This record gives sequence, C-alpha cells and structure tokens, in this order.
Amino acid sequence: MSMKSVFVGQSSNLRTFRLGFLVGLLLVPLSGWAQQTEWPQEITAEAGSVIVYQPQPESFKANILTGRAAVSLKFKNKEDLVFGAIWFTSRVDTDGGEDLVTVRDIKITRASWPNSTDANEQQLTAVVENAFPESGLQISKERLSASLATAALEQKSLDNLKSDPPKILFSEELAVLLAYDGVPKFGDVENSDYERVLNTAFAVARNKKTGRLYLSSGSAWYEAADPMGPWALTKSPPADLVKMVPKPDSDQPATAAPIKIFTATEPTELISSTGAPEWKSVAGGKILYVKNTETAWLRVLDTNNIYVLLSGRWFRAKAQTGPWTFVRSDELPESFSQIPPESDIGGVRVSVSGTEEAEEAMQDAAIPQTAAIKRSEASLKVEYDGNPKFEKISGTDVAYAVNTGAQVLKIDDQYYAVDDGVWFTAKAATGPWIVADSIPTEAIQ
Repeated sequence: MSMKSVFVGQSSNLRTFRLGFLVGLLLVPLSGWAQQTEWPQEITAEAGSVIVYQPQPESFKANILTGRAAVSLKFKNKEDLVFGAIWFTSRVDTDGGEDLVTVRDIKITRASWPNSTDANEQQLTAVVENAFPESGLQISKERLSASLATAALEQKSLDNLKSDPPKILFSEELAVLLAYDGVPKFGDVENSDYERVLNTAFAVARNKKTGRLYLSSGSAWYEAADPMGPWALTKSPPADLVKMVPKPDSDQPATAAPIKIFTATEPTELISSTGAPEWKSVAGGKILYVKNTETAWLRVLDTNNIYVLLSGRWFRAKAQTGPWTFVRSDELPESFSQIPPESDIGGVRVSVSGTEEAEEAMQDAAIPQTAAIKRSEASLKVEYDGNPKFEKISGTDVAYAVNTGAQVLKIDDQYYAVDDGVWFTAKAATGPWIVADSIPTEAIQ
C-alpha cells in the first residue's frame, strides 16, 4: 500500500420541459400496456416514449393497493431522460388460474416533476391519471407478492432501526473529530519506516522506530505519542513522511490557528462553536438557536430542552452533558414548523416532518438520477484489512463487507460495489471489478 493512496480522499441535469409538449405526449393511448408484465414498461408515443419503472407497493388491504413508481420521459432527438415520480392507489383483481393480477381504477395521489410549478403538477397528475387504460394493467402475481414482502421487510427494518444517541462533544474553539472504527489498527506503508492507521478516514501515520504519530490536515501537521492523543501542532514533521503525502490544492487556505483534535473509538459527534454559544431567537421567540456554529443547535423556551440535528437525526437533552434521547421528526415541538424558511436555520425544515421542504425531499428521493460514464475510464480497487470479511444483513440474503471502507455487497455469490454513484460487479470480493450492466433489486432496497 502506498502512502499516496492512503492520504488522498475519494471525493443531473434534468432538462426543463414544456407542459404542453408533455401533455401531448401523455395523451397518447396506452394501448398494449395491459398485456405487458415485465419492467420497466415503455409506451411509445409520437413525440417520444414514456418509461414506467416497476411500481413499489407500500400496502395492500382488502383489494386496495397503494404504492409509488418512477417514470421517465424520452423525447425524440434528445439524449437526456426526464424523470418524475408518482404515488397512487388502485384496486386489484385476481384471476385464480393465472399468474396475473389486474390493477385498475388507478388514482394518482401525488406526483413530482422537476422544474414544474404547482399548477403544472396538478395538470400533470390529471393527465397521467386519465391516460391509464380503463381495463387497467396486468402484472405478475408472483412479482407483486414478492414486492409486498419486500415492502413489509423494509418496514420491519425501519422499526428495528437503532436510534441510540451517539456520544456528543462540544467545543468552544475550532476543532475536528478524529474517529477510529474501534481500537486503532495499523498496516505497513510499503518501502518506508511508517505504518498507517487503517480504520480511520484521516491520514494518521506512525514511525515504527520512534513510535511517534503524525496527522496531516493537508495544510498543517500534528504530532502525538498515542493514537488517542493529545495531539499538538508541529512545525517540523519528518521530511520523508511529508514527501509521501500529496501536496494540498493550491487554493486550500492555510490553517491560521491550531485546531483542537478530539479522538473517539465509539459513535461520537462533535459540535464546535467559535467562542461561547451566541443564542438568537426565531419562530416568534419560541426557539433560540446558536448562530456561531455550523450545527443545528436549538433550545425550546417553554421546556428549556436542547435539540441538535446530527446526520439527519434529532436528539434532545436538558443540558449539553446529556443524557441525549433520539426524537423522531414527527414528534418535534410544533414550533419547529414555524421556523422561517429564510432564516439562518431555515434549512432544518427539511428534517421537520410535515413541512413543505420535508415533503419535497421525500418526493425528490423517489426520482432516479442518471449520469453517463465511459466504461474504459471507470475503475475500482477495493482494499480490505486482511482477508475479505462479510456479515449478513438481518432479514435479507445480502451480506456486506465489514473490513473495508468501500461499499461492497455479496448477493448470490456475486459481488457488487458502488463508488461515486457508479455500480461495479465482480465474481470475487477482490475483483477484478467491471461496470455493472444491471444490479439486483436487493442491492438498492
């Protein structure tokens, strides 16, 4: 393993369409669709085509089916696809002798199309809904049953999702969290006197002769006698080590003052402010927030509870020292929905259930994003800490790699990995990896 490789971190456009053009496309009868059972299903029209991806059922009670589906539009003489999503309710009829069910009386309850106004979305919903054939559409009974089972499994997985609060640290000065995935583990750096810590995203190296550790932030170096610190700024890092590390980008600002480094071997979050917390009121004086930090750090005045938003999850405590409790977004105080969108903390509304921003985020998440790649230029190399080790994901037939920083899955003795939005596949956990033509449904559920 080279020092250069370990110190370098890995780091859609939907075209605007005219409503009238889309309406003309969707008004074309969907003849023949009812006879198709494979997905995605393409409906050819004079101006282009509509592609409906396999619906994702959400519930099935009596004969009422609710679900969602992604839809893409391919216009003639245009390479890009325009994506959208629909949510629907419908009735289901079964034919006991065949592996087919008929989905009819389809009603679209919600639709999302990029770059459209509220009025346009209402018109689109009516147009798409009216375009479904009166006879309904037929889908495989087996596939519907499997999708419903998957939906039930997803819900069970969400119910069992751990929401234990992490350890939360506070600092009143510029600071960074050096997090290890468990006890620090070292691996040799080829052709050098150094070894590096394998289970951290930071560049931490140890001199095997002196035992001294060094940490590079790109523009500054820190030194310690122990991986857990304390870490101190050094003006004279080893010259041979400095040569191994890629130089920072020319536009990267130099560190004006030493950064305080916290270390952790368990789930931990760090909240730092520039000096003592400066509180400012919002939502009609019902909420205070700290304005000199990049973290959403709020206090509700009627209860004096503190709330912080970390990695999309809310946690609550009476004091900074805790204990902290996870709070679901639909159980937040009503005053959270009164935070003005234009305020400094208006961005938190996307994590407050019931707000317009939260609803839009849910819709956007259902719309696929695509990008063109050149197979000849796409490559992937996965490095493991020892031999590849996989663990089963509870309730599924999918296993994931636990001793690598890459996202690697094992499904039916085939391996899949995603890197920078591109999926790769291989017959062995170590590769060689090639761009995947398709991926199993289990990999994205």
